[in-house]
Amino acid sequence: MSAEPAGAARHAAALAVEDLHVAYGQIEAVRGVSLAVPSGALVALIGANGAGKSTTLAAVSGLVRCRGRVRLDADDITRWRSSKRVAAGLVQVPEGREILATLTVEENLQLGAWHQVEHLDEGLGEVFARFPVLADRRKLAAGTLSGGEQQMLAIARALLARPRVLLLDEPSMGLAPQIVDEVFAIIERIRASGTTVLLVEQNAHRALSAADYAYVMETGEIVLEGAADELLSNPRVVEAYLGESLGG
Repeated sequence: MSAEPAGAARHAAALAVEDLHVAYGQIEAVRGVSLAVPSGALVALIGANGAGKSTTLAAVSGLVRCRGRVRLDADDITRWRSSKRVAAGLVQVPEGREILATLTVEENLQLGAWHQVEHLDEGLGEVFARFPVLADRRKLAAGTLSGGEQQMLAIARALLARPRVLLLDEPSMGLAPQIVDEVFAIIERIRASGTTVLLVEQNAHRALSAADYAYVMETGEIVLEGAADELLSNPRVVEAYLGESLGG
């Protein structure tokens, strides 16, 4: 993948964010963020807790008010309500999963296909084939699932919306290392199937290992960007986010 999805390439991206600002009262949580996600790519947005990553995704999804511009392919969706963005193919898996614990696994999945009812049976078949554990537990209350299974359910629910661009907000949060491996294997298979992915993740090493390109966010701003494999060896990223020092 090109190491420069900025400038002219930004206009051809599946998802493009230009000069995004989000404020909570007098506090500006996101300041001038611009990023691009080329079609079919997996792009990571990394940074410490509180850097503004999840707020950026919320603005892209239409969940919080913002200034700037958000484009989905050729469409300026900045003023679209969130439901219209979902119907157009921009779908988010939220931080914390936000499943409905008292509903069954299958009922949770059905909610993901609210605008794809005519494809529901086909979609359920696809996600049950991809996530056999959900097929086995389809009649159980979602709250009885393990944390990893709930994350799979949240991802499967988003896939039932048939996303063109999938936004993933902290999918490894609170999961054991072995389960994190499973979740990232799922993410990489989703990307390999042709779905464009924007991944927000505190686990910088896993995110950069999976991504094509990445942006580093600090205190509401993008401070660094580049090909993900190059950022993995960038001294600033290594020292700040990968939990190790290059020494010297």
